[in-house]
Amino acid sequence: MPVFTGSFPPQQVGNYIVLTPLADVYDLHADNAPGVEIQYVRVNIFTTGSYKLHATNIPPMLRNAGLTITERRYIGHDPEAGYHHYVIEVALAVDPH
Repeated sequence: MPVFTGSFPPQQVGNYIVLTPLADVYDLHADNAPGVEIQYVRVNIFTTGSYKLHATNIPPMLRNAGLTITERRYIGHDPEAGYHHYVIEVALAVDPH
């Protein structure tokens, strides 16, 4: 499935994913030094077929890649474009040093 970052494809394709960066957050400790950086990304899934298939298959792949799933939800169907829109929000903790 094609993946785009922060933008939609210039032409219509059957199924695609758009990654939208949401935030990079530092977890602070008592010494005010960042202990960990948490990066949040929204995985927008657009499909003309059944969104249930992707909603079932993609989360295990994200977890196996070391990502934490923080939210999943169905946004809706756009009858004009013909796409179902499903969102999975993920977080990744990285060492800020």
